[in-house]
Amino acid sequence: MTESNNHGHDSRVSEKMPARVTPTTKVNVAFPFSQVKVQEPSVHLVTLTELVADLAGLVADIAPGPETNAVRRRAHNLASMLR
Repeated sequence: MTESNNHGHDSRVSEKMPARVTPTTKVNVAFPFSQVKVQEPSVHLVTLTELVADLAGLVADIAPGPETNAVRRRAHNLASMLR
């Protein structure tokens, strides 16, 4: 018969087991952007927002209501911000 240690385990098994288990997993965090560039909106984008604002105004004139008025205001605000 084999001798057992203080914990009641087989001594041959306990000799093969590490005394302490520590995690060795490392995690690297990488950011997807090395630089952030801010630029002015293009002429095409400004023109497109103005077109959307005009169309939202037409829709609000044809089908007045709180939803269409809200869309009209949002479109005009966006167009104003980009001008």
